[in-house]
Amino acid sequence: MLPPPDIEAAVQSEYNGAVKKGTREAYERFIRRHPDHPLVEKAREALAKGGLK
Repeated sequence: MLPPPDIEAAVQSEYNGAVKKGTREAYERFIRRHPDHPLVEKAREALAKGGLK
């Protein structure tokens, strides 16, 4: 039997993907998928700063 997935690692990986893409769409998708996660604040800050691809 496989161990349960590491949810935090999966969310962190998804956030890292949004950062790597650096697009408004990527950050907004992350926020929609994980509205209650603490990393949403960082995603919102990135959106507010602008300078996205």
